[in-house]
Amino acid sequence: MASMLIHIGYPKAGSTYLQTWFGKHPSMYYNPTSVAGFYSSWDLSRYAATPGKMHECFVLSSEHLSLWRSDVDIVGLKGTVFYDVKAYQQKLCETLHNLFPHAKVLIVPRGFTSMFPSFYSQYVSSGGIQTWAEIHAQFAEFFSYSYDYTRVIKLYREIYGAENVLVLPYELLRADPAKFTAIIEDAMGVKEKYVLPDKVNASLDKKVLASYRKVNRFMCAVLKPFPYSFQRLVYYYYIQKLEAKKPHPFMQFLTRFSNEEVNINGVEETLKVLKGKAEILRNEKLFEPYLSEYLL
Repeated sequence: MASMLIHIGYPKAGSTYLQTWFGKHPSMYYNPTSVAGFYSSWDLSRYAATPGKMHECFVLSSEHLSLWRSDVDIVGLKGTVFYDVKAYQQKLCETLHNLFPHAKVLIVPRGFTSMFPSFYSQYVSSGGIQTWAEIHAQFAEFFSYSYDYTRVIKLYREIYGAENVLVLPYELLRADPAKFTAIIEDAMGVKEKYVLPDKVNASLDKKVLASYRKVNRFMCAVLKPFPYSFQRLVYYYYIQKLEAKKPHPFMQFLTRFSNEEVNINGVEETLKVLKGKAEILRNEKLFEPYLSEYLL
């Protein structure tokens, strides 16, 4: 019988790597933004008509299963509509269990001390203009609810059963991808082993990030006199161009003319609101080498 894996993907915790791995693994079936690999009932029919054996494991993986991005102010990525994170995570867990009661759940936390520099790198390289101090002022409370690993892990263990919830440290994936993915394969009963050859979605150099932020701010300033609908349209196109290739060649070129670096000054204040949010990981054997990164 084929197994079902639900990956609760936290941002900047190896989701891009894992989703690429799921998609290329010969024994797993996964499509981005799909539900267990299928977009519609038509896809189920098409899968059944495809020659070959059924896959050993069907995968549902998304960062939205941990956090919903909400409605973002796309021009400069400088705002969002807040929502009740606890209620969202509770209802989503219950919905997933009702739909897939026999699935196994994979949760991959990342240590707070390394997560936020990577988060900020992604934010700036995707069009963001704010400093970390501005982000902290707006999102500190949101972070404290969103990255409460203890609450989320307890929630899934209570609903799915502890034996069906696999919690693995992102740091193990970073250090030894083959060991990390082998644990998943063994848990899902997948016999064939597969490892991606390359790192996916690496963080960018601080000087390159400075070039990104300068251009992002310039774009926002140029667009400001125009109607907001026009700003959104142009900035969305700009973001698509940024995402096409990282690091973007133009940003690398600009770096030659400046020694400025982007730093996330004030991250210590953000870490304070997350103290104790990973307490459940203190006695997890695989997390022992990385406890300091989780403020434990």
